[in-house]
Amino acid sequence: MKISIVSYQKNRNAELQGAEGEYLKRLSRHANVERHAIGKWKDADGVPDRLLRGAYVIGLYIGGKQFTSEKLAGHLQQLMNQGRSHLVLVIGAAEGMPQGVERQVQERWSLSSLTFSHQLVRLLLLEALYRSFDILAGGRYHK
Repeated sequence: MKISIVSYQKNRNAELQGAEGEYLKRLSRHANVERHAIGKWKDADGVPDRLLRGAYVIGLYIGGKQFTSEKLAGHLQQLMNQGRSHLVLVIGAAEGMPQGVERQVQERWSLSSLTFSHQLVRLLLLEALYRSFDILAGGRYHK
């Protein structure tokens, strides 16, 4: 499975980048995960076409669907069973999700009803994805 994480952000935190790298390394056993930070954008802009080929687009929203770890793992398995081999997970800007992306989103998820920085959301997302794949593989990380 290929997973592209797209975020609309301007700043980066070096400490969080190290933690992201650790989860990317762990996830590499289960999926090909890419990060794409878009710093310059207009509200009408959507996710770049080059990232959308054959992709299923999921937007992260405060009001999106929330999952337990086990249910997220099951949902990922369901998406894979449906033949979804490329997921694009989009983290909106500080001002919210760009309107251009709104038209592309096929599903809405929420990691929390709290608001977090973009890079922290990306780290939480990477951890949740790793946990989900570990659950599916029968690993011990979740226990």
